Amino acid sequence: MEYHNLIALAASTTHTGVLESANAIGEATNVSCGDSCRVWVRIVDGNIAAMTYEAHGCVISRAAASVLMTQNALPISEIRAMTGDTVRSLLGAPISPLRERCLTTALAALHNALHSYV
Repeated sequence: MEYHNLIALAASTTHTGVLESANAIGEATNVSCGDSCRVWVRIVDGNIAAMTYEAHGCVISRAAASVLMTQNALPISEIRAMTGDTVRSLLGAPISPLRERCLTTALAALHNALHSYV
């Protein structure tokens, strides 16, 4: 994936906004640069049924949030097992280790949402 595709992902409004039927919500902030993300997740029978987000920050952070939201219909266990390398692979773009926190802010928010799910 080329850089201009990251920009398109970051600008996408697909999967954005509040998910009224969410039964798990998580937030994360990258304090080193100010990126932030909130995710709403609907979990049904141990699987992700739907996800939405609101992200503020750099292109990498917002693109990562956008691409993560396409991973619905996965079991919770697969989402919990995701790492920065998983997100990097989903983006298909080389992301510097210096930008790891930008890459994983949305993933941290998603993990926090799953942690809040009872």
